[in-house]
Amino acid sequence: MFKSFAPNLRKGIGGAAGTVRAIAVTIRGKILLAYIAMAAITAFVGIYAITSVTEAGRLVVQTYDKPLMSISYARLAMSNFTAMQLALAERVRSASYKEQHALDERMDDFAQSVAEDLAVTEERSMSDRAIAVAHDTARAAAAWNMLRRKLINGNNDEKDRQTLQQHAAPILDDFDTLAELTADDGFKDRERALNSIETYRQITMIATLGALMIGVLIALVLARRMVLPIAEASAAARRIAQGELNVEIVAEGKDELGQLLGSMAVMRDNIRGMMDREIAARRSAQTRLVNAIESTAEGVILVDGGGKILISNSRIASFFPALGLTVGMPLPAVLDSGELRLPDGRWLSLSRSATADGGYVVIVSDISALKEREIMLQSAKEQAETANRAKTEFLSNMGHELRTPLNAVIGFSEIIAKEMFGPVGQPSYKEFASDILRSGSHLLEIINDILDIAKCEGGSLQIVPEPVDVVELLTRSAEIVMPQSQRGNLTVTVEKPQEPLWLLADPARARRIVQHLLSNAVKFTPAGGQVTLSASRLVPGWIALKVADTGIGMRAEDIPVALSPFGQIDSSLSRKYEGTGLGLPLCKVFAALHGGSLDIESSPGKGTVVTVVLPEAVSDTQSLTVAS
Repeated sequence: MFKSFAPNLRKGIGGAAGTVRAIAVTIRGKILLAYIAMAAITAFVGIYAITSVTEAGRLVVQTYDKPLMSISYARLAMSNFTAMQLALAERVRSASYKEQHALDERMDDFAQSVAEDLAVTEERSMSDRAIAVAHDTARAAAAWNMLRRKLINGNNDEKDRQTLQQHAAPILDDFDTLAELTADDGFKDRERALNSIETYRQITMIATLGALMIGVLIALVLARRMVLPIAEASAAARRIAQGELNVEIVAEGKDELGQLLGSMAVMRDNIRGMMDREIAARRSAQTRLVNAIESTAEGVILVDGGGKILISNSRIASFFPALGLTVGMPLPAVLDSGELRLPDGRWLSLSRSATADGGYVVIVSDISALKEREIMLQSAKEQAETANRAKTEFLSNMGHELRTPLNAVIGFSEIIAKEMFGPVGQPSYKEFASDILRSGSHLLEIINDILDIAKCEGGSLQIVPEPVDVVELLTRSAEIVMPQSQRGNLTVTVEKPQEPLWLLADPARARRIVQHLLSNAVKFTPAGGQVTLSASRLVPGWIALKVADTGIGMRAEDIPVALSPFGQIDSSLSRKYEGTGLGLPLCKVFAALHGGSLDIESSPGKGTVVTVVLPEAVSDTQSLTVAS
């Protein structure tokens, strides 16, 4: 049988060895075999360590569970027996039947505890002698307790107690003997446990050291078979990356390293071919770039990070023939960014753009034609400004000449209309005088608005702020437009603030702001509509005057047109609603003079809300002047 088994065994071993050699051909196979070997060693050491720890724990538990517990329970039994004797003495001395009965029950409990403790001691004892002594002591204690019940009956108890003490002396000796035996067993078992633990520790250390040595041996084998070839391949790849394309690469072996080295050799050859093609393409690109730079109408200078010229086209030489620019020389400071005029009168614009390598490109453009157009535009602008200033000065200077005759017309027409010097013969003359008075007053308002606009543009309009009662301002303004609102069948409402409010404003300008806004609201609100005038403290130090109407409104994009001087949103509206378009612009200017603002919220067909923010009054007044 053995003869037939041996060839099969050799065949199996040979097959396994062949499988191992086949696996070890590849790096993955080598790593797998090394991992299997290390895993087996680790598993062996781990299993043995777990077994050693388990066995050591078992010995520790056994050392505590048997000897130490037997000692503890033996001493506990002895303590309970001694307590029973003390209770017996107290029972003999007591004269109360109730107390005697309680002491009898207490001694029975002690006797039960002694029996249970000795039973545990007998169970946990390690030696036969200790077991026998525990058993005999338990029997003696039980017999002593039975004798106690028999003798202690209320007759001659003191004498019976002495008899019981004589019987108890040997039992106490048995307890001492039992404690000594259990302690001796504990020491012996502790020595056995310590010896076993030391043996396990030594074996574990030897196994761990052996596993470490085997691991080191496996690491050395892997380093020789794998790490050194990988290091050589890495060095070759680093030299190729540094541009050394003639590095020698020897591909040995059939594993992944051999295949990697073979691939690196092919990669080296491919990189060498790519580099040759890249150099040729770069030279071609440089040639095309130079041709493009040379053919451009702009002057181009390429400067490196050190400030030296790399490329300069012929256009630069035509612009600056005296500089004699050549490749490699530093860029002259005169070619910095900005504008430059040549001696022949041409203008050049120089701009600079940074490059990725820290250098920059200077582009030089001929802007002579652009400069000529700029000079022409500047001249036209100056002429327009001169004309505008002349217009403003004319309007400012004509203010007195325009107002003086108009005031006379208004004054005399008012005298005739009111019949101050007697009745007028024909009623029609009185109506004509009223028409002259109304038209003259309207013309005077237009002239005043135009002159105020001119003063604003000229920077000569001044205001003198002083405290203005908001309620009085709103009420009087509403009274002024009341006839106009009644003719249009409109309702004008003044919402008075709940607390007194005072503006720090020029009284005349403040009245004109409110009157202009009210006049516009009444003018653009259809019959049956409503105009509301209100005021409130917006934030401490600022008061908001608000005029809201239910008029025709306007689109959001039309609001800037309405705020521009002489602005008319729609020609059809200008024909239907008379006006110059100066009211809102003047209100905005007057609000700005006071440091405030004007804001319009409007929607077509839903009305308009104009809010003017002006400063709140303080103790001191001040004069404000606006510059153009």
